[in-house]
Amino acid sequence: MTELPPADWYVDPEDPAQYRYWDGSRWTDHRAPRHSASYEQAGAPGDGGSSRHRRIGDLLTGTWRLMTQNLRPLLVIYAVVAVVYLAGEEAVGRGFDDVFGDTLGALVDEVAPVDPDADDEELDAVLESRWNDVTDRLEGLSSSTLATGILMMAVGAVVVIAINIVEFAAFGQVAVARLGQRQMGASGALRAGLRRLLRITGVGLMLLVMFCGALMVVSLVAGLVSLASGALAVVLGAAMCLVVIGVAAPLALLALMTAAVGPAEPSMRYARALLRSAYWATLGRMVLIFVLSLAATVPVIVVAELLGLFNDVLARVTVVGLSVFPEVLSAIAFFTVYHDLGGQHADIAEPSASPAN
Repeated sequence: MTELPPADWYVDPEDPAQYRYWDGSRWTDHRAPRHSASYEQAGAPGDGGSSRHRRIGDLLTGTWRLMTQNLRPLLVIYAVVAVVYLAGEEAVGRGFDDVFGDTLGALVDEVAPVDPDADDEELDAVLESRWNDVTDRLEGLSSSTLATGILMMAVGAVVVIAINIVEFAAFGQVAVARLGQRQMGASGALRAGLRRLLRITGVGLMLLVMFCGALMVVSLVAGLVSLASGALAVVLGAAMCLVVIGVAAPLALLALMTAAVGPAEPSMRYARALLRSAYWATLGRMVLIFVLSLAATVPVIVVAELLGLFNDVLARVTVVGLSVFPEVLSAIAFFTVYHDLGGQHADIAEPSASPAN
């Protein structure tokens, strides 16, 4: 059971603009106004503008400090997720091997070196030969082996996707609770992530449908323009894709974060309210977080690729083990942006014994 913090003034969980007194076991009715030097706290989604965001330096240092202050629950969450993730990945791999063996690998190995400018007949011959190997293997499998292999791949894929969603929500639970001067342990965060799994999945599918619809519109416009100029169609299509991604990315991330930790309101509507009048500041911070996370992940991939030359299992474990800090830091930073915009934390958490910002 989590040890309760000592009696003191903490940020009021019902109103982040003021402090409230915690007597060591429960909240009292004593309140006092709160002032912050690093950023202006938003009272409600959509109020204010870019001033709701803390400075870039405060965002980066605060992210690191929050991780170190909550390292134990974050590492426990990551360890649980890593075990489940590796189990799901192993199920996918075994199911794939049972169904296809090395036939698809051989197909890729032979097609990859083929010169794209080579004679089409040569490429067709390679494809036909290797594809016949694939179909011969599938026809030679018993129905039970085929069904079991496909089931293992499907279950493993679902487990991998689901546990990544739970991890995202659990990290957000810990981060936003701490930013609100409260705390949530690993078990509570994982339970909250599991409870919100279906909601996050639903929001993700909705965003995917919207994105596909936008791409269809872009393709249609580019197709019409291509009747006049192929080069213009390519440029216009690329520009429209960048606009769609740029406009949608902050809204999509905030909607997913709302589904992960926020109140029981429509996630897209709530995210739009958070983003109102703070779009550019939010986009800039999200791009910075993404770039820094990518830069920290590249060395991990390089090390894993080198180890993969000797042992595939060791390479997979290395990727999972070394990815912990980029994943944790980026999640904390994104949820800090959500918090600074006035995003609420809807799940129960106890007050924290020390400030996080």
